[in-house]
Amino acid sequence: MLRLAFLLIVAVMAALISWQVISTDQGLVEITWFGTRIETSALFGLLLIVLVVAVSLPLLRLAMFLMDAPSRIGKASQRARTRRGQEALALGLIAAEAGEFEAARRHADKAEDLIDEPRLALLLQARAAEVAGDTAGAERAYSGMLRDEDTEVLGRKGLMAAALKRGDRIAARAHAEAALKASKTAAWPFQYAFDLAVQAADWENAIETLEIGDRRNFIDDKIAKRRRAVLMTACAAKLERERRQDKACEMAQKAFRLCPTFAPAGAMAARLLVAEGRQERAAAILEEAWENGPHPALAHAYRDIAPGETRDARAQRLAALAEKRRDHRESTIVLAELAMERGDWGAAQAALEDAYRENPSSRICILFAQVARGRGDENAARTWLAQAAAAPREPDWSDLDPEGPAFLYDDNDWARLVYVFGDGGQLVHPRMERGHADALGPVLALPTAALTPPQREEEEAEPVSEAVEVEEVR
Repeated sequence: MLRLAFLLIVAVMAALISWQVISTDQGLVEITWFGTRIETSALFGLLLIVLVVAVSLPLLRLAMFLMDAPSRIGKASQRARTRRGQEALALGLIAAEAGEFEAARRHADKAEDLIDEPRLALLLQARAAEVAGDTAGAERAYSGMLRDEDTEVLGRKGLMAAALKRGDRIAARAHAEAALKASKTAAWPFQYAFDLAVQAADWENAIETLEIGDRRNFIDDKIAKRRRAVLMTACAAKLERERRQDKACEMAQKAFRLCPTFAPAGAMAARLLVAEGRQERAAAILEEAWENGPHPALAHAYRDIAPGETRDARAQRLAALAEKRRDHRESTIVLAELAMERGDWGAAQAALEDAYRENPSSRICILFAQVARGRGDENAARTWLAQAAAAPREPDWSDLDPEGPAFLYDDNDWARLVYVFGDGGQLVHPRMERGHADALGPVLALPTAALTPPQREEEEAEPVSEAVEVEEVR
């Protein structure tokens, strides 16, 4: 303001001097005030006015400063108070992370008194209570955050963590789902809500949560697609247990269309379609599933589509199925089993040799033992069984029930598959996931009886001892 007044004086004086030099009429100013008469030149009168204005501006500024002084003093005091509160807050958070719960609580109380910001104070109180092991105090602080929409998600996260700590998964899931609705950008509510729904075997809710996460780009599209297929298949299994066959069949077909490489979906859809008398549709699904990823359970299901057909017709169908993926290991094994069924031990051995070179697993050794026994070479059969006991295992699914449905998973098995197949695209046998031992037995794309050749008369007295030896190998 002083600079403005100075510039104004200079500008007016320059104008007046210029006017005085140029003009021939100097002008006259006459003032009459209470009988007093004053006469002066126009230049002096204007200079007097400029002087009055120049003096008045600083005086006005001083008056305004004095009037605003109390407010300035109050703001300065508030700033100092805020700085002390922020320092207490920072020290409290540092103490909380360092595990010094007494110091954290002391700084939290100080920050609450100094800072007029309850959100930060609640956060520090919650962290101090957590460090001190005061779960109830932490939950009270986090519950206080729910009243403000800015801290609601943070409060839900703290309450969820506290619920998980005490083992209350229902409450933890409720908080995660509430946070998922409250925030469209935070990723943790989706992850926890999805995981807890899967752990609770709530497949429908898990599918809905997965849809939300997929729309918000919290998960890769391919992973979401595979997870959704597993969840829909698990849901179909649940519907089947509840005797809602129509809904189960529809859900299984949707899962297969979503991910044709997921064998359990194809096998379940085919089995339910056969139960409805729709064998052609079931065969089409299994053939498509085999082309996308051969699996022994698919061959098992394909074998049983037409239970009244002859052995030759069934063998012809299975051979045609194997030819769809002739280069695959499972197709080679199916062809070997078909050769064993018709007693063509040479063809069976030739097919198994390719599979053995690829992976000399216990599964292939057992099939070689069957071939040797079919040829009447019991010594070779024992040798192959002994080698099978020491050979590396593979997720061969050799414990499938030859007379029952495959993939009879429980809820824990389905939950594992959500991540094992959903995230990595691998269909791992639940036995391998649990760490259980392999069951030594034939591959069950064909009935066990079809793989066992007729015993010769001179060997009729030996089955009991042979069974004991095989059991010892197992």
